[in-house]
Amino acid sequence: MAGHPAGPGRGRAMSDGLGFSLAQLRYFVVSAEVGNISEAAEQLCASQSTVSSAVMRLERQLGVQLLLRHHARGVSLTPSGRHLLLEAQDLLGRARSLKARGDALAEDAAGRLDVGFLSSLAPFLLPGVHRLTQQRYAELRLAVHEEPADRLAVLLREGRCELAVTYDFLAGDARFHALAQLPVHAVLAGGDPLGRDGPVELAELAARPLVTLNAPDFIRHGEKMFANAGVRLPRVIEVASVETMRGLVAAGSGFALMYQRTEATTTLGGGTVRTVEIAGVLPPAALGVAMMPGLAMSGRGMAFLDVLGSMVTGSRSGPAEPAHPASDRVRP
Repeated sequence: MAGHPAGPGRGRAMSDGLGFSLAQLRYFVVSAEVGNISEAAEQLCASQSTVSSAVMRLERQLGVQLLLRHHARGVSLTPSGRHLLLEAQDLLGRARSLKARGDALAEDAAGRLDVGFLSSLAPFLLPGVHRLTQQRYAELRLAVHEEPADRLAVLLREGRCELAVTYDFLAGDARFHALAQLPVHAVLAGGDPLGRDGPVELAELAARPLVTLNAPDFIRHGEKMFANAGVRLPRVIEVASVETMRGLVAAGSGFALMYQRTEATTTLGGGTVRTVEIAGVLPPAALGVAMMPGLAMSGRGMAFLDVLGSMVTGSRSGPAEPAHPASDRVRP
């Protein structure tokens, strides 16, 4: 009947779904500690009726009476209440520790940060990022996941990485923080005469094969670039790494298109490459970090963004138009 205390079966059913809140536990603990509902309400900055109702609901949800109410003499613990008080105090203590830990994770630039790196970008940026991180944020530990674009998207979606360093055209549905706009340039063999006298036309380059990474997103991006320029896409040679791409170019197998520059002109195979400007207006690519929509960036993430921003704006690759780190671009 309504108004009767909950029976054992009903109490167990409620507790299986938890049902009670930390606020109810806090009201019970403070009431028990001071021995008076009215005084507890004053400490908790709540009304007496709110505290009393919360404790009564907790009793119903747990299926046991926790307090004895004494008219004009406050409250005292029942035997069951005395047993549960210690556990409630311990649970509240752990909740406070959890809150403090959460605050630290949100604000501190210390501890572990899982960050993804597009595999074709990592060789250019990661060594400097590690060095500068040690200089600026000695307590920040980077756990780097060097992956292709499709795998980075999975790591972000599953919460295994907070941030991923990539290009805007590879960010997919992630929120994108742009750090710099990088113009595209051609990579040719060191002895190739093309482009010696100035920028080369995309149509001239298309007379030879295009050596590119074998990632679908990269290939689609190249196809779109040629289509927008009104140039037929040349034969494509797909490779798995940037260094293999540079090696094939050095061997005269074709040309490559890159947004990142490197001071190294000699390949691992002993050949040489050089960069050439491309004539006409080709859209730049934004370099930055991707993260899941709705996710607030932690203090560790902000520290990493500071380091990466310094690396990008200070690199010889020369970002043409640095963007503010806080500017968000949401990919359609």
